[in-house]
Amino acid sequence: GAAVAERDLRRKLFWLIAIRVGISSLLLGSAVFVQLTSPGTYLGEPLFLLIGVTYALNILWTLTLKWAERYRWIVDIQLACDALIVSGFIAVTGGITSYFAALYVLPIAAASSVQFRRGGMMIATLSALLYLGIVLTQYFGLAGLLGVPFFDHDGTLPPLRIVAYTTGLNVFLFFSIAFLSGSLADRLQRAGARLERASNEIADLQAFNQHVIDSLASGLATTDRQGRILTFNRAAEAITGHPAFSVVGRRLEEVLELPPNVANELGHLSDPSRGRRVETSYRTGDGRQIDLGFT
Repeated sequence: GAAVAERDLRRKLFWLIAIRVGISSLLLGSAVFVQLTSPGTYLGEPLFLLIGVTYALNILWTLTLKWAERYRWIVDIQLACDALIVSGFIAVTGGITSYFAALYVLPIAAASSVQFRRGGMMIATLSALLYLGIVLTQYFGLAGLLGVPFFDHDGTLPPLRIVAYTTGLNVFLFFSIAFLSGSLADRLQRAGARLERASNEIADLQAFNQHVIDSLASGLATTDRQGRILTFNRAAEAITGHPAFSVVGRRLEEVLELPPNVANELGHLSDPSRGRRVETSYRTGDGRQIDLGFT
């Protein structure tokens, strides 16, 4: 139902927040190590700023978890911010020549798991646009014009055909991951929905079966092959004076204090060469002596 879907969404978002914090902490430690061992390798200030923004956003996402199911646009904003953070990280680690373009796969896969194929394709499209923006900005020297000087590429840029090939390959990767992970998430969702419907139908059948059993005027008790009681209807409760919850799982001869010969006869009721009914006397909890028949 809706409550289950809400709990499932919160669980997924909580794990996404935990993964973001873990990755941010790993990047922070790596950045500090690189700055200490090789100063100037990457632009330290923008990188630390990105990590700080990631921590701040995760705190905000944690505070908005309880509204995520009601306002799904909050989830879309979370996933879009993930793509923006990845873009910023790629920009400060080389842009066109960055080895981290594959990090876009993380928000795309996360979007597919939370928002299914629609979310995966949405973040794949945003990631492709952001990555193309980084490539065009660096290749055509637009960083200064756009007011983002840390987008500038130090050194020689690769030839245009190499850039076009790499960019096209990465964009193809984005949409392929979105399609595959989104399709898998959709199938899992449908399978979960079918399983839930089947479980509800089984529960309804069990409730109906119990209602029919309890409506019988005669006492009814069923056992497994070892003689342990499985069902004990209301008439059986009234006849024996034992509530069902106290007898289910116990052996029938123990509950009814049956003589050994009667218990032995009960074990052979299914034998066609034997009689189909066994009778014995029974003293109820209130002291009445009654005759019981078993078939």
